[in-house]
Amino acid sequence: MNSVLEITLPVFGIGLLGYLATRLGLFSAQAGEGLARFVFDFAIPALLLRSFANADLPDDMPLDLIASYYLPVAGFYLLGMLIARQFFARPFGGQVITGFSFSYGNAVLLGLPLVLLILGDAGSLPYFILLSMHALSLFTVTTVLLESSRHREASPLRMIGRVFLSLLKNPILLGIVGGITLNQLGLPLTGALNTTAAYLQNSVAACSLFALGASMTKYRIAGQLSQSITIVLAKNIAFPLAVYYSCSQVFDLSTGWTFIAVLMAAQPTGVNAYIFAERYRTAQALATTTVFLSTAFSLLSIPVLLYFYQSGAF
Repeated sequence: MNSVLEITLPVFGIGLLGYLATRLGLFSAQAGEGLARFVFDFAIPALLLRSFANADLPDDMPLDLIASYYLPVAGFYLLGMLIARQFFARPFGGQVITGFSFSYGNAVLLGLPLVLLILGDAGSLPYFILLSMHALSLFTVTTVLLESSRHREASPLRMIGRVFLSLLKNPILLGIVGGITLNQLGLPLTGALNTTAAYLQNSVAACSLFALGASMTKYRIAGQLSQSITIVLAKNIAFPLAVYYSCSQVFDLSTGWTFIAVLMAAQPTGVNAYIFAERYRTAQALATTTVFLSTAFSLLSIPVLLYFYQSGAF
């Protein structure tokens, strides 16, 4: 139990420090947004660029790892949309936000520092592989669904163009693609470039967690409580269990890879649920309540997961 606390207390402690500093006015909300922008646009892309460029990548993509995670992702996305429609009578936009919230976790600001702290750079490669498809798949599907709802008259070609431009502007995806490209060309980062990327990489954990804490001051219980609780139970508990079953029973992955996939699945609903809701003016109260409750619940659920892993339950 002590080792679990040694891992989780610094992680959540830095997040709490960011939250309290912003709530008490010691750190402005604008500064928090700037720090989050630095993390997303520079520090994490540099980490992923360096990690993929210098990694010993497998000759073949680990399709079993990818399938073991993303098949449950697809199932829970659809399940969330169905529940939102049948039980909560949400319009289509609210159904999409619910499906996204069921399956998209805070894999960058919270999950990435956790996995780096537990496994280090070398052991985190399977996590990076899963992360490489996380935003690409879920952002693409969600953008297409919400754009189709907003612009029913738009041509498929224009829709594809909007999605492509949205993904092209994502620095994290650019870091992943750049790192894989350098790796395949046999051009690992060396010298001053490698050192620069390493400096940026070293800032990821503390800055990500502090920025996450600062950003949480924007989220609160704003209504739609029953549906938000349903999402939290699905995202924080049922989804990790489904991924565990998929990894261990269906695809028979190793204990280490199973833990990485389950840890990623256990991340609370990501703040991008609220960003999508705001951008498309749909289900904002649901999104802000869900992000707040899911993140708060993860203070309990993630330490429990680490305890089970260290107890050999995997």
